[in-house]
Amino acid sequence: MGDKQPITNKPTETSQMNTITVPEVLDLITGAKGHIFSCKFVKRTTGEVRSMTCRVKVKKGVKGIGMSYKPSDKNLLPVFDMQNDGFRMINLDTIFEVKVEGTVYEVNSEVA
Repeated sequence: MGDKQPITNKPTETSQMNTITVPEVLDLITGAKGHIFSCKFVKRTTGEVRSMTCRVKVKKGVKGIGMSYKPSDKNLLPVFDMQNDGFRMINLDTIFEVKVEGTVYEVNSEVA
C-alpha cells in the first residue's frame, strides 16, 4: 500500500514550534484564562517524563484550607490534571514543552 512514516515526537513541517522561556510559559498559561493546555516536564520526585493535560483556575474540590507552602517558592505551578481528575504540580524547572490553543512551544529553561 503506501510507505508508512515512523512515529516520532518531533514536530512535523506543518506544525508550529516556537521557543519560549519559563516566564513566557507562565504568561501564556495564565493568559489562556482557564482553557485546557498540555505540557511535558520531568517529575521532581522520580525523574520520569510526565505528560499532562490540565487547566489552571479550577475551583472544583477546593476546600479553602490552603497549602502549607507557596508553590512559586519551589518553582511549581498548581494545575488541575484533566486525565487523573485531581490537582497536581508542574515543575517549572524541568518543563520542556507546552501546547496552548493548538500551538506547541519548546521551553528554553536556560537563563540568558
